[in-house]
Amino acid sequence: MLHKISRVLANVSRLPEIFGCYRETRQWRSVILAYLGFGELHYPYALRLRSGETLTLQEHSDLVIFWLVFVRGHYPVRRGDRVILDIGANIGLFTIYAARQAPSSRVIAVEPFPDTCERLHRHIDENNVSNRVIVLNCAVAAERGRGAMDSAGGIPSQYRRIDSADTAMLNAKHRGVAALENLHDVEVEQKTLSDILEMLGGDVDLLKMNIHGSEYSVLMSTPGKALQRLHRLAVQYHEFPAAAHVGKSQLFSYLGGSGFQLLLDRDTRRGSGLAVLAHISAPQGW
Repeated sequence: MLHKISRVLANVSRLPEIFGCYRETRQWRSVILAYLGFGELHYPYALRLRSGETLTLQEHSDLVIFWLVFVRGHYPVRRGDRVILDIGANIGLFTIYAARQAPSSRVIAVEPFPDTCERLHRHIDENNVSNRVIVLNCAVAAERGRGAMDSAGGIPSQYRRIDSADTAMLNAKHRGVAALENLHDVEVEQKTLSDILEMLGGDVDLLKMNIHGSEYSVLMSTPGKALQRLHRLAVQYHEFPAAAHVGKSQLFSYLGGSGFQLLLDRDTRRGSGLAVLAHISAPQGW
């Protein structure tokens, strides 16, 4: 009983988020209890939002991403955003959110892993935003070509990554014994951020990026002239061991040299964080 009471008290600070979940869905009771660890959802779970969208959650990690994107408003989307680039689109929860929050926007969703990309397409089709969303089935990397992605079972889809010496260390806690498996990786196409921007042909109001450790090599290999076409960045960064000699300070320094100002650094102190930056020539505000 004392354990349950302490868990309830620990969640008092989340009351604004709980109210946010209530505003998002009539299924708020089940969703809140599952998110806070007081109940379970039966997956696959069809989550219907008050605004009309339906999201199909396949596992608990999908629920966590829903809470992060829709309830917490983790990524800052402006109503007036016209072009939004979602790199690491996963199953499309942010893509759907961005299309709703910026009703006149065009969203470019980039997702390399084949079965994850299929779920992304289904979410787009089921929510009738296919006329506003372009899906690119490729990875964004420092170099164009072909790359290999995790194929181990049991990894939440948002933790799949391009195999490299830098990113290999990030999945150990998510893979468990799968880290010891010798599996054939899934080969995917790789494009650079400059390639994507050249294909789009214009400026991007918001770049959201969550690519599980590849954010450093991608952004820090992109020339400043290309980066200046991005008005705002919302980058999920990941913490590497000190021996890797790369982290958020090096990233912020590189982006600062291309004219970006840091607006927000939400460091969780648990190995990752969110950085929001704006180019000095971009309109002010969030």
